[in-house]
Amino acid sequence: MKKFRPRRRHARAGVVLFALALAAPAGCGYGTNTRTAKDIKTIYVPFFENKTAEPNLEIKVTEQIIQNLVDDNTLKVVSENGADAVLDGEIVDFKNQPFSFNKQLNADEYHVVITVVCTLFNRRTNEPIWQKRNFVGDGSYFVEQVEGGRTFNDAVQESLKEITDRILNLTVQDW
Repeated sequence: MKKFRPRRRHARAGVVLFALALAAPAGCGYGTNTRTAKDIKTIYVPFFENKTAEPNLEIKVTEQIIQNLVDDNTLKVVSENGADAVLDGEIVDFKNQPFSFNKQLNADEYHVVITVVCTLFNRRTNEPIWQKRNFVGDGSYFVEQVEGGRTFNDAVQESLKEITDRILNLTVQDW
């Protein structure tokens, strides 16, 4: 017959609980520390340069980035004179390519791909925090529209959302 040893069992439970308590703050290695320097609280985003033939793309990109920064609320978007950092960029490529074809070899679906190059500059140290990073976003749409189907504008918006989300993550988060 086995002897009952309550002290030992409680001791093991205590060791396990202690180990769990130590591991809990680690959070499995994830964090949301800012990648930017601690002295950076404000950011200026000038209109991006559009090096493509697609009209008004610079307006859409810049407005989406600013909106993401405002929604995130980690950095305050301000005018150039009051900014600790400047996020500068250019739209370097825009493609609207056939993606799938029907039996008559006509395009059924198109794929939009947008490429942006950005630099985040620390105005206090006069050095880049990161520079000339490529961000690519893509989306697709069908030529023949059905009710509730994706349009060219939907594909462009999806591409821009991917790009601006990645820019935001690189600018304010360190995962």
